[in-house]
Amino acid sequence: MIGGTLLGLLIIGLLMRLYTLGVPFDRDSYDEGVYWQTLRSLAAGSALYHPTFYSQPPMFVFSIFPTYLLFGQTLWAARFGIALVSMLGLVGIFLLGYALRGWLGAFIALLLLLLAPLYLSASQTIQAEGPQVAFSVLTVAFAYLWWHKSTGWRGDLYAALCTLTLTLSIFSKLFALATLVPVCLLALAHIWRIRQQPAGSRLKASRSLLIGIVVMVLATVVIMLPFAGKLGDFWSGVISFHTAAKTVSSRMGNTGKVVRFFIAPLGFAALYGSIVALLKKDWRVIPLLGWGLACTILLWQQEPLFDHHFVIVIPALVALTCMGLGPLPLNSQQLRQRPALITAGCLLLVLISIVFGARTIQLNYSHLQAQATSAGTQGSLRTAHDLQQVVAPNQFVITDGQFVAALAGRNTPPELVDTSSVRINTNYLTSAQLIQQASQPRVEAILFYTGRLTNSNLQAFRDWIPQHFRQVHHYGNGSALWVKIQ
Repeated sequence: MIGGTLLGLLIIGLLMRLYTLGVPFDRDSYDEGVYWQTLRSLAAGSALYHPTFYSQPPMFVFSIFPTYLLFGQTLWAARFGIALVSMLGLVGIFLLGYALRGWLGAFIALLLLLLAPLYLSASQTIQAEGPQVAFSVLTVAFAYLWWHKSTGWRGDLYAALCTLTLTLSIFSKLFALATLVPVCLLALAHIWRIRQQPAGSRLKASRSLLIGIVVMVLATVVIMLPFAGKLGDFWSGVISFHTAAKTVSSRMGNTGKVVRFFIAPLGFAALYGSIVALLKKDWRVIPLLGWGLACTILLWQQEPLFDHHFVIVIPALVALTCMGLGPLPLNSQQLRQRPALITAGCLLLVLISIVFGARTIQLNYSHLQAQATSAGTQGSLRTAHDLQQVVAPNQFVITDGQFVAALAGRNTPPELVDTSSVRINTNYLTSAQLIQQASQPRVEAILFYTGRLTNSNLQAFRDWIPQHFRQVHHYGNGSALWVKIQ
């Protein structure tokens, strides 16, 4: 019964991800095009970080690259990889709910994450947050399972899986550093527990902890080994680039965004669960509170902060909500007692959260279907057709509309898979670099499409273009297609 219900919910979760998966527009208005071009660059044989510019740790793109190749190197194939990895998050939240509150907690946690609009959106979009959150949920689930059974072969397995998924999460996106908080708090609690034992049994009790550390070190070495000769490029893209971004962005408005996010049914349910757990003196809530707080701080410091970033805190809110659950009443007498009333209050908030999430998902589906047939999407498809007519499959196009170029089945130079405003404003991309790339024999066209290449910092590049390219299409609002003069 339990296995069948779990399987049924996971199948529903997969079908929810497959629905509208292939809509032919950038779900994030820009980033999907960047990561789609990154996958195309890797498929064409260019290496990550050099020459392919990449501003995330490698596991995000590595986790979806095999699926992308296997299913035909299409937009659907790229998103399908994200959808599959996100299913691990559903399994992880089920395990975490079970570790916290048994079977009731497992299914409540699964339903909450299944109907969390932000997590579903992250599961259908080519972005790093989906894989990062999925691996992070598994990490915390294994950490709690390890805490409850830290010795024997199960303890060794849980510890190894915990640190393995933690490493995969951190190397997907650095938001995962927040996941260190619950893991380290549980590890410290275990060390305290070891110190209470007789000296002769301490080494045995420490074995799983040591195994976890060794697995994390080995996993880190394996992931970084392909980039041993490119550590400078890795550091520049993953660390220095984001540090530089803080100098051209502002946290103004972040506080309001964070506060508004938590004023929602799931936020209130998590608050209720936290209060219940603290009143019960169930100190297992402390690592979860630390997890949620660490995610919130990272969000507040993020520059720029977008709505999709908030998905990183959703699993912590789900877990905190489950802390408000207790045993279900078995008779009418128990139904009137305080534990049952507390559980009823939690279930009411869970129901409100589920209904709110389901309604939002329904509205999002309708919006996606409408956008798929909108004038903007049709315009992008026509522009992609224009690109196909003037750029051969083995030639490059320089553009700030990477998604449109990928729709046309055309690649950007690997160095220019990302022409974001942040990269331009931080001088990680300059006119001199663009002129150098545009002068390469394989570059056949330049497409202005999203306004990023009209940045005032690139005036020298735009002045250079008419001498070497001719305009063949004008799409309005500064969007135009230029082809190299032969």
